[in-house]
Amino acid sequence: MSNHYRLNVRFDLDDEAQRRAAEYLSELNNEKGKSRNRFIVEAVISFMERQTGDRDFTLDDVRKVFREELSEVSFVAPAPMEFATADTELTEEQQAENDENVLSDLSAFF
Repeated sequence: MSNHYRLNVRFDLDDEAQRRAAEYLSELNNEKGKSRNRFIVEAVISFMERQTGDRDFTLDDVRKVFREELSEVSFVAPAPMEFATADTELTEEQQAENDENVLSDLSAFF
């Protein structure tokens, strides 16, 4: 008795999705170190794990997508904002006027 399970798959090349899948699988065996069998096993296991989980994706999946998407983005810090310093020095005339105003305001309480 053999320890192998054989499965034949048929693709309809008139169907866009099936044609793309067939082309991809066909190219796998043409590349060194790539295996159709290994790809299909990993794809089925991944699909099964997603189906049995509480979520369709894991936190690691989200992190991976963010890393991939943000790898092409460049971040630039905004130029630092310059603030003018307020001149708090009062002239003698302004100080005298300020003192009068304060005393006038205080007289309202007495």
